[in-house]
Amino acid sequence: MVDPTLALKDFPGRAELESLLLTLLPESWMEAVRSGDEEAVELLKEGLNKPVVVRTLGEAGWVAPHYAVEHGGRGLSRDDAVAALTLLNVWDVPHVPGGSGLPLAAPTIEQWADDDTKRHLLPPLVSGAQRWCQLFSEPGAGSDMASLATTAVRDGDEWVVNGQKVWTTFGHHSERAMLIARTDPDLPKHKGITYFGLDMKAPGVEIRPLINIAGQLEFNEVFLTDVRVPDIDRIGPVGEGWAAAMTTLGAERHALSGSGKKKRRASDEILGGKPYAEVEQMAVLRGIGGDPVARQRLMNEYIAGRVLTMNLQRARDRAAAGYAPGPEGSLTKISKAASNQHLQEVAIELLGADAMAWMPDDLETPEWIAQFLRTRANSIEGGTSEIQRNIIGERVLGLPREPDAFKGQPWRLVPRS
Repeated sequence: MVDPTLALKDFPGRAELESLLLTLLPESWMEAVRSGDEEAVELLKEGLNKPVVVRTLGEAGWVAPHYAVEHGGRGLSRDDAVAALTLLNVWDVPHVPGGSGLPLAAPTIEQWADDDTKRHLLPPLVSGAQRWCQLFSEPGAGSDMASLATTAVRDGDEWVVNGQKVWTTFGHHSERAMLIARTDPDLPKHKGITYFGLDMKAPGVEIRPLINIAGQLEFNEVFLTDVRVPDIDRIGPVGEGWAAAMTTLGAERHALSGSGKKKRRASDEILGGKPYAEVEQMAVLRGIGGDPVARQRLMNEYIAGRVLTMNLQRARDRAAAGYAPGPEGSLTKISKAASNQHLQEVAIELLGADAMAWMPDDLETPEWIAQFLRTRANSIEGGTSEIQRNIIGERVLGLPREPDAFKGQPWRLVPRS
């Protein structure tokens, strides 16, 4: 039996990492990985205290090993960091903290914050001690997010924040938030915005749940009333929040497109939906796998999924080569949303009349329905597919921007809904 980690590139601290993993994981874990028994690994994961594993790895610097030591990393080169993370992936070890901190906040902090703020915010982020959410969208500033009306007024070494945010994913589970607020209303709407790392437990932060169409508590609206934010929680220069937010949104499109994932498992990601293998298995179990129409629909979805996988691999290769997320994030996000929604529609069609009514003891059909309903948001969340098409038109095809009669005008003079 060959150990799959033997062929991996060596890197500084590898022996230390492997020793740490041996203390964190059950003895049978390595045997299951070496034998390629994915079911056994998944069963072992169910009994694993994942937050403790992630926090231990994060505190030792292995969650983001390319970050400086004082920022919660190991100070490894990009190639060595990739090798370390590859080892964790090969061993199938949970090492990504919950929330939006690592994929969205961390790249923004690393690029825009000063050293004091990095030392303050990054270590608890990469260890998972502080989970992050996003406070960008507002009731009157969704697709046109630069129209945001939440204000931050400086008061000595603090900022006083007032406003309302909406569609905050898992805000009720978060300790920190990526917040953009208007700090100068006399500048044009894309200027005069500043980016903060908000303490979600601070006085004046009120979180109200929003139940989605599938009956799940996932989103929230957040009200901010005289919330005092220390200046050390400011991420980037005053007035440069829009540029910093573009870093976050580029990373978000990349994440929601699936570009950062090793592989997709059954119904375990925020996008929702059943994977192709489960839809095909359901068709076979229902005795319609051989139906020509059903087979054609399934084959169409399989092909779409394969094409998407190839495009995702291209995005991963660019990221591994050190390129910042670009327009390919918009391309793959549109494709991912459409592919996922279409696949769930096929699943509902294959369920037939059972998708409309089922017996009380049927526990599987409601899950299919819930996953189908959840995916209706795929083309809205993280930037609507219409907005992504605008990005592609402007940045890939070179088409002119949509006309804006108020471009360059002070934000306070621009009409708002």
